[in-house]
Amino acid sequence: MVADYKRIAQRIVDLCPGTLIHIIPDSFHKGPVMERLGLVPSITFSPAILKNFKPPRGPIYSGQRIPKSEQLKLMSRAGIRVPMWTFLTADKSLSESQWGELVILKPNAFGLASNSVGVELVRTRAVQFVPSGAYPIDHPGRAGPMLVQQFIDTGDYSEDYRVITIFGKPLYAFKRISHVKLERPSIQGFDRTSKGVASYAAEATQREAHLCYDEDVLELASRVYLAIPTVPFQAVDMRRDAGNGHLFCLEINP
Repeated sequence: MVADYKRIAQRIVDLCPGTLIHIIPDSFHKGPVMERLGLVPSITFSPAILKNFKPPRGPIYSGQRIPKSEQLKLMSRAGIRVPMWTFLTADKSLSESQWGELVILKPNAFGLASNSVGVELVRTRAVQFVPSGAYPIDHPGRAGPMLVQQFIDTGDYSEDYRVITIFGKPLYAFKRISHVKLERPSIQGFDRTSKGVASYAAEATQREAHLCYDEDVLELASRVYLAIPTVPFQAVDMRRDAGNGHLFCLEINP
């Protein structure tokens, strides 16, 4: 990793002689380098969240802890198509005429839906508020509010796209397809399921992933960066509605 950064640094210096580049750990906080950074225009870049390093001046482009709800708000304001969503609250009632027969329930808190933990496909008419303390001890609903999200139907098998971008430039993209057939509560007589809901949740032998070059997927991922420009390294997740072909952006994994 450090060797990669050194090669990148050399390319920058070759393009712009006189630029000073310091590759330092997040724990770095004192010394001549910090004094120098305080005297000259500087930019700080980190693909991950900075926990300790605090540059004395200049803009910071780094990973951030941004809840899903805030990501969706920022993308929507920037004109990015996102699923309809709301917080699940005690006074909330959902109508099938607005939301359809099925909705997604998912955690809002940053980093708590890894491997689709807490993500369910639920009959709209069966959605009920649950106080945080009533969730099982290991359920992400205990850590923060749950989101109700429009179900973007990709067909009998869950499909999605992930595009890795840096400052809005796609580095690579892949399409993930689950081999676990999606259970549909409205058809199969139960109220909720997690089986087959998320393509990335399946075991490696139960899904496939291959490189994607769809121009509309790459173009949308590039535009998403403009909605949250202080996060330089984004893993943009999106789904395509099987009915109308529209792409919806779900999150950027900041």
